[in-house]
Amino acid sequence: RKLKKGTASVAVALTVLGAGLASHTEVKAAENTYDRWKAQTEEARTDKLIAGFANLDADVTNLGKMMDELQKLKDFSKQNNSIGEYARYLQKLNDQFQEYYEQVVGDDSRRVLAKELAKNTELNEKLSELSTTSQALAKELQEQKENYDLVKTVHADTVKKHQKLVDEITKKLGEEETERHSLQEELNKAQQELAQKQQELKDKQADYDLVVETHAYTVKEHQKLVDEITKKLGEEETERHSLQEELNKAQQELAQKQQELEAEKLAKEGIVDSLTAYVTEKEAEVKKLTDSLAAKDAEIQEKEAEKDRQQHMYEAFMSQLKEKVEKQEQELAKLKQLETINNNLLGNAKDMIAKLSAKNEQLASDKAKLEEQNKISDASRKGLRRDLNASREAKKQLEAEHQKLEEQNKISEASRKGLRRDLDASREAKKQVEKDLANLTAELDKVKEDKQISDASRKGLRRDLDASREAKKQVEKALEEANSKLAALEKLNKELEESKKLTEKEKAELQAKLEAEAKALKEKLAKQAEELAKLRAGKASDSQTPEATPGNKVVPGKGQASQAGTKPNQNKEPMKETKRQLPSTGEATNPFFTAAAL
Repeated sequence: RKLKKGTASVAVALTVLGAGLASHTEVKAAENTYDRWKAQTEEARTDKLIAGFANLDADVTNLGKMMDELQKLKDFSKQNNSIGEYARYLQKLNDQFQEYYEQVVGDDSRRVLAKELAKNTELNEKLSELSTTSQALAKELQEQKENYDLVKTVHADTVKKHQKLVDEITKKLGEEETERHSLQEELNKAQQELAQKQQELKDKQADYDLVVETHAYTVKEHQKLVDEITKKLGEEETERHSLQEELNKAQQELAQKQQELEAEKLAKEGIVDSLTAYVTEKEAEVKKLTDSLAAKDAEIQEKEAEKDRQQHMYEAFMSQLKEKVEKQEQELAKLKQLETINNNLLGNAKDMIAKLSAKNEQLASDKAKLEEQNKISDASRKGLRRDLNASREAKKQLEAEHQKLEEQNKISEASRKGLRRDLDASREAKKQVEKDLANLTAELDKVKEDKQISDASRKGLRRDLDASREAKKQVEKALEEANSKLAALEKLNKELEESKKLTEKEKAELQAKLEAEAKALKEKLAKQAEELAKLRAGKASDSQTPEATPGNKVVPGKGQASQAGTKPNQNKEPMKETKRQLPSTGEATNPFFTAAAL
């Protein structure tokens, strides 16, 4: 009410002093321009609401179709799949439907709608405030011309309002900078997740190297498996490169957006400079448009009507609107205090009207420029929002890949545990083979010792000694064959270090083949051991001939031969075939194969 009374008083004073028909014409022209802009704005708003309602109707229709499709897929999956597969499939369908449902009627839609409405309201308020500020500035500059003391007070208020406008522009730039930083943080997070997945790939490669240490394979099958693994690794590397390229592209786009923000910031700084120059020009001209009070009164009345209309829609902005109204009331109170002074200064009002009309046109031009800058800022913000959505989509894809890699890691972990059990069993078999080889070596040493005793005691045992040497050669040959087989198996195991794992069928075939070879080798060694036992028994019987005297050294040899004759039966126990099984698969182990694998 105070605002209306003060404005009416000034309008009456101007009328009494004869402001003239020209001033009223200018005021009406300004009012018509503002009304046309307001009408166009509200019409565009109505069109936007109609389009939004149509989109909402289409989204609701799509929701109904999606729910019908979900029911059909649910029934089909329940009839044709197990309960576990049905539960996972139903969870996936529910997640997809819930995501789309929240986009249409959820908190996300309401937040986005409220944010857009708040931005639109804030933009209108800034435009109205800018117009009000410019008009108040013109009035205060005229008063500064007439009274130096009044100039200081009004100029301080003008500088304060100008600083407020600069602060608002700076705040907006800060908000855009904060949004850019949030995009940068999400990009850095995506880079960290990519590095983590690369490290997980390296860990899986290390686990893979550990797994292949316990397997043997044929050369042909090994090459085939290596080719498959190489192809898969190449595909993963290609996928990693594609992810890296997308990441680089996102970084380039972010850098481009930063450059655009910098350019926009420079443009807005130019606007601030132009406003500062405009204030300086106003101070030099020291003129005021007297009919701006009437325009201000109409604008304040419209703002009050807008406030009443938006009170139910924008409760969050009520406190801000109240503060602005109180500030305007304070300004009107200040104007009312200066009204008596204005009554003495209205003599030159007619001369000032023409000049301030031109300045009013300049204000309208500046207002149009600010609207254009706001449109550019909105377009830039929409572009950043699209980039943010693309970054979030890439993040979801990376999370899906990460989950897939975790499942593969679990499978690899289970396989590694089973292979670890097989490795332990293979090591036990290796120890048994080493024990058998040690017994054979000890037996060979006994044969050598018996040969030396036979040479010292009787020259007539040359034939038996030759037979013993022949048996020794056969044993050594058998050992060489065993060693060559072990070397071949070791070579084969080294060639298979890059293979991934054997299938159950291939493992069974290879195990059966190696078991047959080991069994044949054991039988051959057993026969040679029996022949050695027979030779020792023959030497023991020959050592009891009458040629041996009580002082001869044949007596110790006899005891030695007797021990040698009984030794094969003792040493044949470790060579007995024992069927050991792998703890993970239940297959029989091959001691030579497992020893080579170790």
